[in-house]
Amino acid sequence: MTNLPPPPGQWTPPQPTHPTARAGIWSAAGIVTAIVLGAASLVVALTRPTDSSQAPATTAPPTYSATQTTAAHQTLCEVYKLAARQVQIQTNGDNQALAVAALVNGAVMLIQATDAAPALPAEDRAAAIALAEAFTNANAVGSFANSDDPESKAAIDDANEKGARMKALCSGD
Repeated sequence: MTNLPPPPGQWTPPQPTHPTARAGIWSAAGIVTAIVLGAASLVVALTRPTDSSQAPATTAPPTYSATQTTAAHQTLCEVYKLAARQVQIQTNGDNQALAVAALVNGAVMLIQATDAAPALPAEDRAAAIALAEAFTNANAVGSFANSDDPESKAAIDDANEKGARMKALCSGD
C-alpha cells in the first residue's frame, strides 16, 4: 500500500516529531522506576509467609435487602428517564453534534448508574447495559450511514427496542 496524499480539504494528522534529549531522560527514569517497583513487589510476594494448611476462604455473593434493591431500581430509573429524555430531544433535532453527544452521554449515564448500584436486580442491570450498548452502536453507525440507510435504521430500531424495555421496567416509578 502506498502513501497517497490526502484529497484537497481533508484533514491530515500532524507528523510525529522526534523526541528531545530531555524526553529520553524521562523515559529512562520511568523505566528505572518501573523496574524498582516491580522488584519490590516481587520481594514482598516471595517473602510473604503462606500457610498452606488453611483452605482458601470462599466468600458468598453479597445479599441485599428489598429496600436496597428497590432504591437501586428507582435510582436507575431516574437516570434512565433523564438519559432517554435528552436522547429523544437531541436525536430528533437538526444538530448532529448534539445528537452524538446525547447518545454518548446517555450510554455513560446508564453504565455509571449500573456500576454505582451493586444492589440493582440483574434484569435491570442487563436492560440498562443493553440500552447503553444500543446507544453507542447507533452512534457509531450514524457516523458513516445516513438515517435512511438500512444499517442505520436497524441500529435505531435496536436502540428504540432496548429503550422500550427500559421504559417498561421503569413504568411504575
